[in-house]
Amino acid sequence: MGASMNACTRTPTEDASKTTAKRHPCRSTCAQLLATLIQGWLFLDLGLEAAVPTLIIGALHRNPSATESLRMNNDQASWYGSLQSFCFPIASLSSAFLQELIGRRGCMMAVNVPSFAAWMTLYFAESVPALYVASAIMGLSSGISEASLHSYIGEIGEPRLRGTLSSLSSSGFCAGSLGGFILGYYFDWRTVVLISSACPVIAFICMTQIPESPTWLIVRNRMDEAKKSLCWLRGWVSPNEIEEEFQTLVQYVKNSSAETRRGLRQETSIASTEENSSILKEFILIIKVLASKKVFRPLRMVFITFVISSVACVGGIRPFLIGELKDLGTTIDPKLVLIMFEVIFFVGSMFNVTFVHRFGKRRLAIYSHSFAAIMITGMGVYCSYSSFYEDNSNSQLPWIPVALFAILNLVEGVGISLLPWQLTCEVFPPVGRGLAAGMSAAWSKLVFSALIKSFLYLEVWLNLSGVMYLYAGLTVFGILYHYFYLPETEGKSLEQIESYYTNHHTRKEKIKMGERCQQR
Repeated sequence: MGASMNACTRTPTEDASKTTAKRHPCRSTCAQLLATLIQGWLFLDLGLEAAVPTLIIGALHRNPSATESLRMNNDQASWYGSLQSFCFPIASLSSAFLQELIGRRGCMMAVNVPSFAAWMTLYFAESVPALYVASAIMGLSSGISEASLHSYIGEIGEPRLRGTLSSLSSSGFCAGSLGGFILGYYFDWRTVVLISSACPVIAFICMTQIPESPTWLIVRNRMDEAKKSLCWLRGWVSPNEIEEEFQTLVQYVKNSSAETRRGLRQETSIASTEENSSILKEFILIIKVLASKKVFRPLRMVFITFVISSVACVGGIRPFLIGELKDLGTTIDPKLVLIMFEVIFFVGSMFNVTFVHRFGKRRLAIYSHSFAAIMITGMGVYCSYSSFYEDNSNSQLPWIPVALFAILNLVEGVGISLLPWQLTCEVFPPVGRGLAAGMSAAWSKLVFSALIKSFLYLEVWLNLSGVMYLYAGLTVFGILYHYFYLPETEGKSLEQIESYYTNHHTRKEKIKMGERCQQR
């Protein structure tokens, strides 16, 4: 692909998928939506796992009425709130190899076993260390699933639907969090855990009904299975109807894989002798894959985007939000506020699903981060100058932080939280996609856990206002980064996106929306 290729240029893979979609547009869309909704059960489980620490910390942190063996101090609460995210990267990196071994769907099915075990461990926990164990298992199980979930979406979706499918599946995470907070309002945390344990069971059963990724099957040279999978995903059509798209996909995967591996082997100084271990060769080849421009450059961008997103969402405060809302003098039940926040976030994510084709991911990201910076700064100003800290006589002031957090949750759903996961689905080439997606998911949790673990300590050192000013400043940096470096991937084929991380592109084509989006 040369520099003359612009966003409106059609690639062979893009043309082939459009040909299939034109024959059965509704059936093709329904099949891909069905596959996304089925694997959305795993996102639902991830959302529930993310919500539970907030409920448990809210019930046990500095609560004299809690059982003594379960009562948490600041240090224990910070560890429990962040432990799930700390353990996530270990499994996430392992999932990259598991994806290559048993496939995307295989990973998504296998993860339900440790997930169910985690819920049961949490339900029967009678001490803080037992809570730690349950949280660690949850982190490991979610680490295995999340990378494979996003790899799967990126490989089953047509370019015209990929952004919507990514947004829709990620909204399942929001639905899970919302469901967890609603259950937490009506039931105690143990009952919430027991109800939530049904989710991995349902997910495992449903996963048996969707096909494996055709791209993964082609890489493994399982062509008959790959063709059946593509037939299912394009609306349960006959093999003849998807033959053109299938052959084009096969050619693309083989060309991309051959080009990457050929370039890597040329750079590898290891001689092809019997003395060299094949395992060592493969390990060095993996390192070379990560170091190649087509993998390293998008991986670097995704890493930076995860940091910006986590900060702009004020991620560090999330597990402690019940206590923080009480300290800010909120006049309504903080659990109801959490439900309201999740509903607002869901509305924002549906806005993303509906309008991502019209505005593109890049524009939504820049606008939403700008609003987030304003809201976080407003929170800092409120904490600095509100008379609440000296005089609680003005009952209207406690509504200000609730309103600011509500708007922040809205823009978070519109273009902050979903962005890095959408990029993870799209920007990596077939060779190295599983490993890069696993590393991206692992990095996201490392960043999130660092923010959670450091939040209470930063609050002691800087006060809540100082923490908000720090987050706002980093969000402004994120806006500038997105403006200069974030490409527009909406409406683009995977081949076009892949070219943006080589020298064969121009900035104009990189930030321009795809042809289909412009025609809407």
